[in-house]
Amino acid sequence: MPDLDLPAISQLPWAVGHDRFLAAAAAVTAEGACCLFVIDEAIPASARSGYAALVIAYARANEPVTILEGGAAALLIRTGGVASGETAARRLLKQMNKLGLQQTLRAGVSSLAEGVDGAIARARDLATEATAGEVAVAS
Repeated sequence: MPDLDLPAISQLPWAVGHDRFLAAAAAVTAEGACCLFVIDEAIPASARSGYAALVIAYARANEPVTILEGGAAALLIRTGGVASGETAARRLLKQMNKLGLQQTLRAGVSSLAEGVDGAIARARDLATEATAGEVAVAS
């Protein structure tokens, strides 16, 4: 597909494609986790790429980020499981708070032990159910 056909949000620098994210996550052991950041529905679609770019900017070099439908950003945590994922999500929300944007994001964290697709779906469910500016963690 030519770049011109892609939505602007998928063309963000440093975001990895969904297939590459899945492959990277599949290579991680059960010690990995998925953090998923959901943008408040009040934020217009045209502004969501800026949020995703901030998630990418605040992620560490070894934490790949992919952009999903609706502008949600999935962050791969390679080691440390859900505890490290929660720490990363809180770190990112703290940075967003400095910009006054924390209340427009929600985060969910799920272990990769249940498989990559399951972890992404579970993290999205958790993020959707979380209070604005908070992190929900799979138990």
